[in-house]
Parts: sequence; structure tokens; C-alpha cells
Amino acid sequence: MALSPLSVPENPFDFRAPPPSPVASAHRSCVTNDEVLSEFLQHSLRVPDLILPDKVFPRQKFVDNPPKIDFQALKSMQTETLPRILDSIATIGCFQLVNYGIPMESIRSALKAAAGIFQLPPQKRTAVTRSPEKLYGFEEVHEEDEGEVSEEFVWCKAKALELAMEGIWPVGYSNFSEKMETLVAEMEKVAEKILIFFREIYQQKTGRSEKEKMEGEDGNGWACYVYKHGGNVSAEKWRSCLRYDVMKMLIGGMDYSHTLCLHICDGSSEFHVYSKKGWVSFCPHQHALVVTVGDQTQCCGYSQALSGGQLKHVIGRPIYRGEKEEFISMAFLYSPSTTNTRLVGPQKPNTISLSQQAIAAILFTLLYQILVYVYYKF
Repeated sequence: MALSPLSVPENPFDFRAPPPSPVASAHRSCVTNDEVLSEFLQHSLRVPDLILPDKVFPRQKFVDNPPKIDFQALKSMQTETLPRILDSIATIGCFQLVNYGIPMESIRSALKAAAGIFQLPPQKRTAVTRSPEKLYGFEEVHEEDEGEVSEEFVWCKAKALELAMEGIWPVGYSNFSEKMETLVAEMEKVAEKILIFFREIYQQKTGRSEKEKMEGEDGNGWACYVYKHGGNVSAEKWRSCLRYDVMKMLIGGMDYSHTLCLHICDGSSEFHVYSKKGWVSFCPHQHALVVTVGDQTQCCGYSQALSGGQLKHVIGRPIYRGEKEEFISMAFLYSPSTTNTRLVGPQKPNTISLSQQAIAAILFTLLYQILVYVYYKF
């Protein structure tokens, strides 16, 4: 008998899945289930309340002026001077130095010569603009930063800097460099005497002989930050630039590692000190050098030996508020370590360029293909 197209033959081995079991009806209403779920989520997914501070910007704190230390007292090693210095450094991170023996004529002459640097046009400054490989010269200025309250130039005894500056400012730079070298020689005597004073106390507290030197004290190096502070700046613009300057100092700091920094800041209305713990300010004494402590004191033993690790690493900056004329200030960074080669000429870091990485990748790929071919061939 022929089968019709729609008939299905009987097959005793035709196994089929059983029909699905009926779903039991819910005993609770939809509203009740929603309430249970909401209560569960409320107790199990507790998101903490996020409370942000009212002001992210650090608050300025005014402090009493740090003590004025007579340089002649350091030369005579007067023991009563030490507690005043250590207390000031532990509290603020700096102290003021007076009667330091540098003729004011030498300072004024260097400041006057330094003013000419900032008269160079922007197109000439590009040849000596700072970079990660070149830590001297002008600070890089972006379009949005033009018209800053202050400008910055880093000077050091690097041959590359000398050649570049003589190319764009031949007559003026030789005069400026001569004035700076004269002033640096005087500053170096002051910095060395301060470190000798610290070293004497260090030897008394640790019992090390006078012939021994602390780690890193086998040479010296210098770098100088030269700042031009603009005049006739509006209050609103001054506050905006000050906020930017504070954040830059707190985050970026200085490029040069150093032990001491001696600041020439005649005429400044305030002096700001930035550290990891905050930002303080005071009114510096006229014609005084403000001495701040650098990062090298944290690693060479001075901080722990002199004050139980209380010597602060800080960054100082003079502020000229509401002045009608322009001012020049300087910060001399001194390091008694020859290992800090950036002070005498920045060295190119040991990095691999992108072209070198590409060549290495191609070579490794070719080598891999050759090894695979040899493996399958033999």
C-alpha cells in the first residue's frame, strides 16, 4: 500500500522529549515579590556616601618669619646657633642668612645682566628650550600660558648651553655668564660653610672622624634658576597664575637634585615654601638669603643624624605681589656630589628610541622565521 506524502511511518524507536512540566503558580502577588526584592537590594547593596572636600586646592598658611642667622656665627661654630637652625628647618624647611659677606654690587650686577635674557624674542628661545633630555634653558611656554606672571631660565656650566646661547645672544651672554660665575664663586663659599657646620655636628653625634666624608661629598655642582617677575599684573590674573604655580611646584618640583638652595629675593613681598605636607609663606628680611633644604639631605644621613629625620625637603619661591616694575630673582642649587652630572651638563638618558625598537622587532621576526624553517626542514 502506497503511503501518502503526509503520512508518517510508525517507528518503535522514535524517542521524543517529554512535554515541559507545568509551572507552579506563585503563592505571592507581584507586588509582594517586588517588595521583598527591594528590601534585599537595600540591605545587600549599600553604596557608601561619597563626600568630597570643599577645596581641593591646598590652603596657604602664614607663619612667623624664620630666624635670621648671622653667617659669622656659622664661621665661628657657635653652638647656640644650631638649635635655631634645626628648629627652623624642621618647622618650615628653611632659614634666613644675613651678614654673609657677598658684596651687594656683585648681586645687583648679576641681576641686571640676567634681565637681558628675557628680552630675547620667542623664536630665538626655541633653540634653548628645556626638555627631558635638556634640563637647562627657557621653560617651555604653550599658547595658553603666554603672558605668565613670571618667566624662568635655568643656567648651568654646560658647554652645550654656552654654545647655544652665544649663537642667539653673543655679546650679552658672555657678560651674563661672567657675572654669574663671579656670583657663583661667592655663593659656593657660603654653601660650603653651611655644610661644614652641619658636618661638624653630624660628626659629633655619630662619632665619625673628620677625615671621613658623608656619602656623595666628593665634589660639587651648581645650577641656577633665574626668574623674571612681571609688573602691573591684575589681581585676578595674579591669583590664577599663583594657583598654577603652586600646583606645579607641589607636583613637579625641581628637575635638579640638590642639597641646599640659596635664594636671592630682594624686594619680594612674600616667600612661599612648598613641601609634601603643605604650603606656608612669610615675609623675608630685606637683603637676606633664604636657605632651603634639598632632597639630598634625606638620603645622605644629615636629616636623621641632625634632627632624627625631621629636616624637610622643601621648594622655595619668592612672590612679588602688586609691584609696578619687573623684578629678577635667583635660586642657586648646590650639590656636593659629582654623581649629579646634570649640574655640569645634562646627560642623555639610557633609553631605546622607537626606530631602534622597530629594527629589533624586525630582526627578531626574521630570526624566528629562520628557526621555524630549519626546524621543519631538518
